[in-house]
Amino acid sequence: MSSLWLLMVLMLLVAVVFVFLATGKQRRYQKRQDVNQRWYEQRLSELEDERSQHGLPEEDYQHAKQELDKTFLNDSQDVEESVNWRRAPLIVPIVLLVVMSAGLYWTFGSWQLQLQAEDARKQLPELGKTLLQQQNQQASREDLNTFALGLRQKLMREPDDAVAWWIYAGLMVDLGAGEDAEEAFQKALELEPDRVNTLVSYSRFLLMSGTEGGQPKAARMLAHALQQEPDNIEALSLLGFVAFERQDWEQAINAWQLLKDRLPENSSRYQAVVNALENAKSQQENAEIQLQVTVELSDNMRHHLPADGTVFVYVTGSEQPMPAAVVRQPVSEFPITVTLSNNNAMLPDYKLSDLDEWLVHARISQDEKIDRQVGDLEAETVTIQADGSTELTLTLSTRIDE
Repeated sequence: MSSLWLLMVLMLLVAVVFVFLATGKQRRYQKRQDVNQRWYEQRLSELEDERSQHGLPEEDYQHAKQELDKTFLNDSQDVEESVNWRRAPLIVPIVLLVVMSAGLYWTFGSWQLQLQAEDARKQLPELGKTLLQQQNQQASREDLNTFALGLRQKLMREPDDAVAWWIYAGLMVDLGAGEDAEEAFQKALELEPDRVNTLVSYSRFLLMSGTEGGQPKAARMLAHALQQEPDNIEALSLLGFVAFERQDWEQAINAWQLLKDRLPENSSRYQAVVNALENAKSQQENAEIQLQVTVELSDNMRHHLPADGTVFVYVTGSEQPMPAAVVRQPVSEFPITVTLSNNNAMLPDYKLSDLDEWLVHARISQDEKIDRQVGDLEAETVTIQADGSTELTLTLSTRIDE
């Protein structure tokens, strides 16, 4: 391929030389034409002076002007014919060079690419064995590219091979070609929609890529895979991960419990599954923590109740003023009852379950701001231990005056 490019560069240089020569000759011929034009204009001016100042008869003037025009026309035609004659031999080789360059690239370039593709296709069996033996090692990018090229040639001849499409999809994942990988996965599933390996591999790809709608689609495919093979370890592992990410703790626990029961205790992933299972159970317990708060309004505060106020019920820690959980709602009939849990957290890493002690607050704001301000109604803060589900009553009995 390098010799082909070198030949094309040399031909391009020759074409540039031809163009340069043609441009130089064109300038010289143009100069000659300009000199001829100036001579004609000077001689015509002299004739007019002889007629006006020296009394040259009109008949002699017209005859001399005709001869001058004829001479100028003949000279101009000679220059133009010389230019055209010399231009043609220069244009012809340039056109030939362009045609030959295109022909060489088309012939040798396409031929060489086709030769590479055919060679890659012939290497498929041997290269596939090599890559299989290196599955615990990092295969070279060159080997992966060659294998992918050969596999593309095979799929062009056998487009209905679902396993080949699945293998090709995996290669595209390794090579970082996400769009090609997804197209190949989809093609493989179109041909064999119940093939478990494809369902699992495609699900893993969607979860790794983080595409929009990827999690629900992966969950559906994993459920379908487990319908075919209920004990499939990879499907159980991925389904537990999807459920955990979606905070479906019960499904995550069920999936990972089944996976744990199917793994030998001395396997490399057994302890990781045990840890994941314990984490899911802890998250489920934390999700069940609730605080039910009933808010009452004292009689002496009813005439201070703002018509468009907002009720805030929230929990803070003893060392952190930021609410770990908060519920807000418009002022309505009292008493009101609200339930706070981890679902009411303002920050994903700061929740009710993270606190050992809860400081429970209730306030009616005159607007929609939780900040304490003059005119707000509030209840006395109550401190309780965070020990699971609890019920509590607060009474709004104070108005903030300053």
